[in-house]
Amino acid sequence: MASIQQVFTLIAIVNGLVLLYLVIAAIQVLKVPGGRSAEIYVSLILTLLLVILAIISYQIIARRIILPIARLVREASAIESDDMSSLLTIRSNDEISRLAQAFNVVLTKMRQALIAGEASNRQLLEANRQIESSINYAGLLQRSILPDRQLQETFGNDYFILWLPRDTVGGDYYIFHSEGGHCLAGVADCAGHGVSGAMMTMLARAGIDRSIMEVGITSPAAILSCTDTAMRTLLHGARMSKSIATSMDIGLVRLDFEARTLRFSGAKISLYWSDGQTMHMLRGDHRAICDQRVGSYTDHDIPLQPDCTYYLTTDGLLDQSGGDNGFSLGTQQFKEWLIGLARQPLEQQRQALADALEQFRGSHPQRDDITILSFRFS
Repeated sequence: MASIQQVFTLIAIVNGLVLLYLVIAAIQVLKVPGGRSAEIYVSLILTLLLVILAIISYQIIARRIILPIARLVREASAIESDDMSSLLTIRSNDEISRLAQAFNVVLTKMRQALIAGEASNRQLLEANRQIESSINYAGLLQRSILPDRQLQETFGNDYFILWLPRDTVGGDYYIFHSEGGHCLAGVADCAGHGVSGAMMTMLARAGIDRSIMEVGITSPAAILSCTDTAMRTLLHGARMSKSIATSMDIGLVRLDFEARTLRFSGAKISLYWSDGQTMHMLRGDHRAICDQRVGSYTDHDIPLQPDCTYYLTTDGLLDQSGGDNGFSLGTQQFKEWLIGLARQPLEQQRQALADALEQFRGSHPQRDDITILSFRFS
C-alpha cells in the first residue's frame, strides 16, 4: 500500500503536468495569427499563477505535514524497536508538533509505569522465592515427624505409604508407635491443607503423643477420646471463631503380632482389607476429633490374617474428582482397585495405586491431601 507521501507526490506530479499542458497550449494559441491575444494573455497569466501557487502549496504541505509525519513514523519505529530512551522530536508549535508532544507525555508515563512495574515484579519474585524457600523448609520439618524409619523396621517390605500433599506441605500425616510385640499405626487428616493444614498436624501430633502417654496404645478408641479432649482444650480460643476449622479425621489400628489380632477405631476414617477375592470394611465413627459436637469412639477387634492386605486412607483420595464425568472416586471404585491389587507385593501396589489415581484424575486438579497406609502380616 502506497504511503501518504507517495500519494501526495503523485497528485502533485499530475497537477503539474496538467498546468504545464495549459501553459503550452496558451503559448501555442498566441502564435496563431488573429487570435484574441488579450484573453489568451489573461489565461496564461492565471495558469502561471496556478503553477506558482501549486509549487508553494506543495512546499508548504511537504515541509509542514508530509515530511514531519514521515519523521514521526521513523522515530516511532525506533521507539518500537525497544529504544527506551528516545522520544519524538518537537521542532515547532503546529498541530503535528503538539500531537507529538502529547505522545511523548503518554510515552514517558508508560515508561515510568513500566519501570515501577518491573521493580514491583522483582520484589514479588524475591518475596515468592523467600516464601517458597520457607515452605520447602517447612516441608522438610513436616516430613521429619513422619515415622518412615519405624515403619520400615517393623514391617520391612510388608507395608507402603502413599503420601501426596496437595501443596508442598499439607494437613495429612501418618502415625506409628511400637511397644514390645504391639504397635499402633494410623493416618490422620487435619482440617485445611497447605501451611495451615501443616500447622494443624504439628498440634495434632502433640495431642496424640500426649494421649498415648496417658492411656497407652491398648485401645485406639481411648486414644481418640483422649486426643479429642486434649485438642479441645488446646484449641479452645480458635474454636470460638466458626471461620476456623479445627477438626481432624483419624483412623488407628493396634496390632498384636503374638495374638495375631487387630483392634481398629476410627473418627470418620474406615479400615479396608482384602485377600484379592473378597473385600471387607470397618467404618469409622461419624464424629471427627474436635468436631462441633463431642463424639464417642468404639474399638473393633478382628483376626490379623496373613493372606490379607489392610488399608487406611484419608478422604482426599475418595473425594478426588476425575473420570469421564468429573465425579468423585468414591468408596466403591476404591474397593475395586484394592481387590485387584491385594495379592501383589506392597511396593507394586503403591505404584499401581499412584498410577491409577493419576489416570483417573486426568486434567482435574488434586483437590486435597491424599494419604494411604497399607500393611500385611506375614
